[in-house]
Amino acid sequence: MNSSRRFQPPPLVLPFAAVAWAEDTYCSEAEERLSDILGPLGERSQLYDFSAFSHYYDGELGGRVWKYLVAADRLVTADRLVELKLSTEAVETDFRRGIDHTGPRRVNLDPGYVNGWQVVLATVKNHGHRLYLGQGVFAEVTLRYVQGRFEALPWTYPDYQSPPVHEALYRFRQAYHRKTHRP
Repeated sequence: MNSSRRFQPPPLVLPFAAVAWAEDTYCSEAEERLSDILGPLGERSQLYDFSAFSHYYDGELGGRVWKYLVAADRLVTADRLVELKLSTEAVETDFRRGIDHTGPRRVNLDPGYVNGWQVVLATVKNHGHRLYLGQGVFAEVTLRYVQGRFEALPWTYPDYQSPPVHEALYRFRQAYHRKTHRP
């Protein structure tokens, strides 16, 4: 028996990015750069007040932080998550304040993906529930899709438990299913 038959190609997923910055508008500059990385952009969440959930980025980004999610319009293989995180980190560097781009960030971009059963986020921060993917990038399952709804896990960020985010992720998940031709 050939053991290589057990190994499958990487699954297709719908990538997205969370865009956070200190203005209560969508960040068209960041979206242009995201489209260079993800290809054409598709569904987008409503803009929400991230600082109502956490003040983690307020100081660095320069005030009250607003956030939204934007999905790609095409599927990619799940093994591209490292590349997506490295690319969004480079965009964040380009958006840093100061002539040499070494000052505080003006925008925070966090890529992830959705498929039929989970939402996965990429990060550069290690923790007990995260898996190392390579090149300094870790991943975590942030939400599971169980019995028709997203289910939070003990480490799920508060904003990822909120109705505006779930509403967008439902649309992203539906787009994933349309693109994979699944009901």
